[in-house]
Amino acid sequence: MVQENMVVCYQGVQRVYRNAVVRFLRSSLSEAFPNNATDKLREPFQKEWEKIKSDALQARESGELESKIIDEFDLLSVNHFFNIFDVHYKVLLKDDSEEKHKKPFLNWVKEIKNLRDPLSHPSEEDFTFEDAFRLLDCARRVLLRLNLTVEVNGVKDLVTKLLTRYPTMSSSREPLEDRLPPRESVVIDFVGRGKEMEELWEWFLDPVSRRWALAGEGGKGKTALAYNFAFDVKLKAPQPYQTVFWVSAKRRRFLEGLTVGINEPDFYDLDSALSTLLNQYGWLDEIDFPIESKRKRVLELLNEFPALLVVDDVDSVEVENEDAIEFFSLQLPLTRSKVLFTSRRTIFGMGGTTTHVAGFYADEVEKFIISRCQLLELDKAIFSHDIVEQIAEVTEGSPLYIEDLMRLTASTGSVKEAIKLWKEKGGGEVRKFALGRECDFLTPGARQVLFTACVCPANASFPEIEEVTGLSRETITRSLQELQRLFLVMKPKLIEGEQRFEVNINTRALVYDVYGGTEQFRRIEDAHKTISGQMERVGRGEVSAIIRQGIFLLRVSKHKEAEQLLVNALSKYAGNPDLFGVLGVVYKAWKPARLSDAREKFNRAFQLKCAKQEMYEHWYEMEEREKEWTMAALAAEKGLKIFPKNKKLLYLAGTARSRLSRELRSGLHKEKAGEEFSLARRHLEAALRATVDFRDKWLDAKIYRALVLTFEQTGNKRKMEYYFKLWKKQFPEDLDLVSELERISKKYNIELSAHEEGKLEIGGGD
Repeated sequence: MVQENMVVCYQGVQRVYRNAVVRFLRSSLSEAFPNNATDKLREPFQKEWEKIKSDALQARESGELESKIIDEFDLLSVNHFFNIFDVHYKVLLKDDSEEKHKKPFLNWVKEIKNLRDPLSHPSEEDFTFEDAFRLLDCARRVLLRLNLTVEVNGVKDLVTKLLTRYPTMSSSREPLEDRLPPRESVVIDFVGRGKEMEELWEWFLDPVSRRWALAGEGGKGKTALAYNFAFDVKLKAPQPYQTVFWVSAKRRRFLEGLTVGINEPDFYDLDSALSTLLNQYGWLDEIDFPIESKRKRVLELLNEFPALLVVDDVDSVEVENEDAIEFFSLQLPLTRSKVLFTSRRTIFGMGGTTTHVAGFYADEVEKFIISRCQLLELDKAIFSHDIVEQIAEVTEGSPLYIEDLMRLTASTGSVKEAIKLWKEKGGGEVRKFALGRECDFLTPGARQVLFTACVCPANASFPEIEEVTGLSRETITRSLQELQRLFLVMKPKLIEGEQRFEVNINTRALVYDVYGGTEQFRRIEDAHKTISGQMERVGRGEVSAIIRQGIFLLRVSKHKEAEQLLVNALSKYAGNPDLFGVLGVVYKAWKPARLSDAREKFNRAFQLKCAKQEMYEHWYEMEEREKEWTMAALAAEKGLKIFPKNKKLLYLAGTARSRLSRELRSGLHKEKAGEEFSLARRHLEAALRATVDFRDKWLDAKIYRALVLTFEQTGNKRKMEYYFKLWKKQFPEDLDLVSELERISKKYNIELSAHEEGKLEIGGGD
């Protein structure tokens, strides 16, 4: 089978885009750094450079790349551009180096890389039209920002070539900017709805009418129709429209009585709706303004840069927050923009401007079935005219039900059996049965990945799936491809430069309904809750989200990626102590540990008054591992400046000073050893007086042992006896108590029974 879209994309991305960007990087870095351009080229990759060389040679041996290697710039592939532009953005785009322009530019570069990823596009499959268009469109936008006019025109020619095979998509204008979700998460291979599309275009081209609605029961295809129309508007780009936006009010409660952990809504009241639109326009600086200031700015933007705005599932907005609906339905239409609603009920006051979406007509049912036969690998010959009529009748023409019935056919092996089951069980029950049959044939890894994608409240990232399931990267990759072939998990969506995997909301609801009470599902839920609980300490907001992502990357040993993420964040939040602290943890976990870098970041976090106790504990653990007792003591003592009476930090500081005292004493540095001994004793006795730390009920036992070992250095039998007595009274079954008492009692002839309780006060005389 000829993969025509892939051929066009290869020409545009590998031969035009890749070669043009390589020439641009060679020229720009050589001009900016005449004496060390190649060093600057390698800077974003560090130890990865040898692998990059190896991959470049392999790409030429396989024929993927034909250009010769003249210098190190020729080693670059499309996958490397993001890192280079991220690190050297202000140098490479010096004429347009504003920070607010960097993010969309990097998203275009990253999307090109991700669309070529095997998780997005297995090599044996052709690109869909939308993905091929997105790939070339992103390449065109990057080249346009780099002022590479000749190459921009080359990519435009390829877009035209692509559009010639899809005549209904052709347009004489540049496609509009958009904020549409991935097609796969809404609709796969849109079919039919010609009458409804004509009605929508008739409304859209009416210069007076500014609002319209699609209303109908769930599962009839309202959202798919709205998406297809919005994408059509994007490609045809009618004047004067500049962009297409999509906002959804879908809530966590998707089905009555069933709580389903789907994505947070784009908006739920007027304030969040205005913030979402400011974000989509790029006016981030005004998101925290008062609501009336935001309303005024949004209306100005909608008037100055006209948009088609799709408001999906608007009836999910709670009654008390209907001021958001009033804004969309009454105030937005006063601008030059237009709004299209989807709703399960007719919106009040819009009876005359509503298209009622019912089931497919008979001819559309047949076309839809044929389109799904190829996707589900079913023989279209089994769907005779009589069978198609039966399917249309039992499903009421619902696209959702038709597709589920066909999936049931694939599971049972008989379309007649599937229709019979549907009639007997009814739509809801047979959908559960069909999902169960599909999951029975899934590999164990794919089932775990599916459950993980469902329990994550937001789209699951690859590191999150790794952490929750504990599966290898190879198993997860194979599982995702398996689930994507069955359309149980969508192709990845790019969010903040990272691929995230989404489950269709209908499938998610079914998975919860069918498997929510099973042991395997509960284990996945518990694993996710544990991880989420650990992350909750970080807090909320953009910085906390970056830290959570960095911790996930660290847990799967992606040290370089975690470092790059945090370094980039620090360029924006240079005074944030938590970012410095987590970056120190990354350097601590590096193989081998980057001790100097870690110390520098930990110390900077302390200077900025980092209020995370865990950071100081990480710092101590690193120094303890290296047996750097002075540095370990300083790490804990700096933590004590922030948490003056913290039991754990007092114990760590005392233990480190005690170990240092022992080493100095063995080296005959008695005076210095005495100073360290005094500090150790002070810390440890203060730790014993400090409030009990319920995170570790055995901490007092550790403190008693440290005190015994500290006083052993000076042979203070009285103090050793006293702390042994308290230790034994509180922790009589502690194995450390048994072993230390046996060892020291022989050496010092200690008899605990010979001493009265309470004879000494903690911190008393020697």
